[in-house]
Amino acid sequence: MDTHHPVADRRHADARMLDTAEGVLVALRRCSIDEAFIELVHVAKRHHVPTLAVARALVEHAENGIDSSPDTDSETDGTGPADIARHEWGHLFPGPLRHEPAHNR
Repeated sequence: MDTHHPVADRRHADARMLDTAEGVLVALRRCSIDEAFIELVHVAKRHHVPTLAVARALVEHAENGIDSSPDTDSETDGTGPADIARHEWGHLFPGPLRHEPAHNR
């Protein structure tokens, strides 16, 4: 019996991405999960982009640093999700990534 369901897998991955983005905001802003979710939704609505796209961009910045490569979703006009995340939350990130993964220590 095949229990692999692409739609369910995608929904799970999307929900996990939103949860992770909320966690990033909770850590950066010291706010509640509900406040973090509301902020993600408001930012997405204000910029007319999907909430999931903004969440994904925020998580990418948390993983790779806020000054990562320019947004590939925009026409270099500063309106793609990565540019939006950089604009909205870039000031909350503490400089370049300075830690080594645990396996390299």
